[in-house]
Amino acid sequence: MPLTVPDLPTLSQSAATAIATRLPGADATPPRSVLGVLAKVWSGGIDGLYGAIQQAADNLIYDTADIDTLVRYAGFWGIVRQPPKSAGGQVIFSGSSTGSPQVDEGAVLTRADGLQFTLGAQVTLEGGTAAGTVTCTSAGSITNTPSGTLTLQSAPAGVSSTVTIGPDGLGGGADLESPDSLLAQLLQRLRETPQGGSDADYRRWALAVPGVTRAWVFPGWQGTGTVGLTFMMDGRPNPVPLGADVAAVQAAIAAARPVAAPLFVFAPTAAPLAFTIHLNPSSAAAQAAVEAALASLIANQCTPGGTYVVGGVPTSGGLLYLSHIRSAIANAGGVDDFTLDSPTANIQAAPGQITTYGGVTWV
Repeated sequence: MPLTVPDLPTLSQSAATAIATRLPGADATPPRSVLGVLAKVWSGGIDGLYGAIQQAADNLIYDTADIDTLVRYAGFWGIVRQPPKSAGGQVIFSGSSTGSPQVDEGAVLTRADGLQFTLGAQVTLEGGTAAGTVTCTSAGSITNTPSGTLTLQSAPAGVSSTVTIGPDGLGGGADLESPDSLLAQLLQRLRETPQGGSDADYRRWALAVPGVTRAWVFPGWQGTGTVGLTFMMDGRPNPVPLGADVAAVQAAIAAARPVAAPLFVFAPTAAPLAFTIHLNPSSAAAQAAVEAALASLIANQCTPGGTYVVGGVPTSGGLLYLSHIRSAIANAGGVDDFTLDSPTANIQAAPGQITTYGGVTWV
């Protein structure tokens, strides 16, 4: 039977009625009377007790527990809430091709927005270039830097202050895991018992890496006995993993997987889907609502093309129905009528590709 919590006015009325019942002739309804004040004080205390009981009842169940209790529940099953992580990766120093100028360990490099990275080990330029590994001094998804340059503070003689980010980008940065993500991990662990290398195990190992929000497992990806795995990092403006993210997931799963199963972790290729829509009537608020609805639809429904496994069952992925697109537009706030000029058919992603949001052209 669900717990019914009366509101404060109901408790106050109950207190006044109880006083009148036990003290014939007494009246606790006047708000400034002694009995009226006592009734309100008593009802306030009872309201606090109901609140504590409600919180305790909520914390008995995983999906209604507060975050502190959920962290404890997850810990019982060996699941740790993913902490904030700093991005890192390879950078390329350039400079004089004569001599062997050096950049010391701990050297500070700055991104255009002021975010700082430090060099992990001393590097020596040979022939005018050298590769080094840097880590951001801050944490969070904002530290991920897919490409571009950093500025070396206090550049030594013979070394350029402009440092190029390596081809894999600076990845691995992640925010503190959200309660919804932690709950999803716990529920998956409860529903899918570890089996020493099943598809559910590979997916769980991937989702335990900070920043990974979705993952898919492809048995026989490169032949019998091999496993392919791809994933997304939806907490970023561009959810497609960087090379550094792929390396981090590969390393994390390699430590847990069966040694006899060759593993291929890869980033899916983004296939941006652009929309052409006419709204009637059209307003900035309605356009924003439609854009948010389409972005959410793609993030929640789009999967990689090809055949992956869900719960031990081979599943063909990559399909986005045109009817779902129309429904998302129609249900967006402020939309009365619309014409969808593009796309005009269901969208099917090719193997290894995943449909991503490509924006809207308004006509």
